Amino acid sequence: MNLQFCESITGKQLDEFTRSSSCNNIYQTEGWAHVKKEWSAKYVGMRQDGELCGAAMILFRSLPMGMKLAYIPRGPIMDYTNLEQMEFFLSSIRRFCAKQGAIECKFDPYLIIGSYELDQKEVAWNARSSIPQQLAKARAHFAGYTKLLSETVQPRFQLCFPYQENWEAAFPKKTREKIHNSFAKGIQIEVWGIEHVHELAEMIVYTERRKNIHLRNEDYFRTIMENFGDQACILAAHLHCDHALALVDQKQQGLRDHLQELDEKANKKRKQLEKQIADLDEEKVKLRQQAEEDGSDILVSALLLVHDGTTCELLYSGLNEKYRRYLAAYALRFRGIQWAFEQGCTRFNFGGVEGTLDDGLFTFKSSFVPKIDVYLGEFSLACKPLLYPIWTKLLPKVKEWRRQWLRRESR
Repeated sequence: MNLQFCESITGKQLDEFTRSSSCNNIYQTEGWAHVKKEWSAKYVGMRQDGELCGAAMILFRSLPMGMKLAYIPRGPIMDYTNLEQMEFFLSSIRRFCAKQGAIECKFDPYLIIGSYELDQKEVAWNARSSIPQQLAKARAHFAGYTKLLSETVQPRFQLCFPYQENWEAAFPKKTREKIHNSFAKGIQIEVWGIEHVHELAEMIVYTERRKNIHLRNEDYFRTIMENFGDQACILAAHLHCDHALALVDQKQQGLRDHLQELDEKANKKRKQLEKQIADLDEEKVKLRQQAEEDGSDILVSALLLVHDGTTCELLYSGLNEKYRRYLAAYALRFRGIQWAFEQGCTRFNFGGVEGTLDDGLFTFKSSFVPKIDVYLGEFSLACKPLLYPIWTKLLPKVKEWRRQWLRRESR
């Protein structure tokens, strides 16, 4: 087999090859390379008889003493069933990264080794593949079948909702009710472009404060929108107080009409309707108070979506906890799934979760009955064999120092 390693291909060639692959994803694109400004990027390829049969966008980050760390997010893109190509490409990448000064090259292939129902947690935990043994022939070190988010760069466990006919009917009754109630309470969804990145960033701050973490800034979100164009959008959930008040008035009028139609002996039903009318009076008071405090048009929640033509990724989201009772998170994700399918996607990825599959994030995302997608996991290529053992011992200490530093900065 005539294989050739290409130390430089164009971003266009990378995008075209990624798009045509079964491993298609947004992270192996020129656009994502531009998003990761703090890294430098190289595009490499593999040719067989002159035709491109493998490609990778490799990110490099500088370390002390002139060393570097290399990372291939959700790649390389190649046929993982072709053992000869796989071994050749990874060995070539390892040597190439060593020439660039990298101690290590991490990579996590876009390979799903199983997709399971929510009640198949045990099966998902035990999902295995023969690929790690095959990758070992190219001296790729497997991080193992990890569960925790902190153990790898990319989550191994992600929740994804696949397209199906009458997909809305697939949601549980409680979820459909929450979506309906959110709109009935006055939440309205808008599809935004890059001109509203600032508002998105303001919403993400709520998530950072709630979880005591650092995410990304406005410039980062703007870069995503600039580089992915029509493949990206911001969804915003608004509470227009005047609209919400009008809905309350309509509900009250309907209840009053029903009250007048009641038989004189229907005392229990009468009391129920009167209480509902009184509760709506309280709701109007709250709405007027909210309008005075935060304005008549209140941004309650927002999220950022990017798709690759097949899968739509929910990258970031934020919610103003003060307005949690409006259930905007449910309405937003419903509209997000709808937007994804309108773009021709067949999958909506809610994002990663802890592999324990038992925390609050998993519970919330599970309300949309997605599948549990289990990815293969993370690997490392030792580009500098003498320094690699020292680096692997030092890295956990560096990560812990960074976590402590970020905690101090957030105080």
